Amino acid sequence: MSIERQIAAYCRRVELASIPKPAVCRNCGRAGRLRWHGSYRRSILTLAEAYVITVKRIFCALCRSTFSLLPSFARRFHRYAVETIRYALKQLGRRTYEQVAELFVGQDEHRLGPLTLHFWRRRFA
Repeated sequence: MSIERQIAAYCRRVELASIPKPAVCRNCGRAGRLRWHGSYRRSILTLAEAYVITVKRIFCALCRSTFSLLPSFARRFHRYAVETIRYALKQLGRRTYEQVAELFVGQDEHRLGPLTLHFWRRRFA
């Protein structure tokens, strides 16, 4: 399924409130006391477009921690979709950092810099 379809399907599930709660807390590992705790808006960037999604949050009444339920196409602290990062890293095998950065043409605030590619290579490759 393409990233655009994944994002659209995720947004539909959020609208219909059909995102399931996890079985156990991500922090303490215990079950039974998780409840919805709001949401926030977040941008996801692909090669083609910038999307804004809603990310649901969960609160554990046992350990009093809050965490987000990120979709599979998003990573913590990264604006670019996972598939977009993989594509960029694959392109680094045959192009320079500057050439790969030029593939990500968009509005200036969504431009990908060569330093971000260096970071991705160190972290994900």
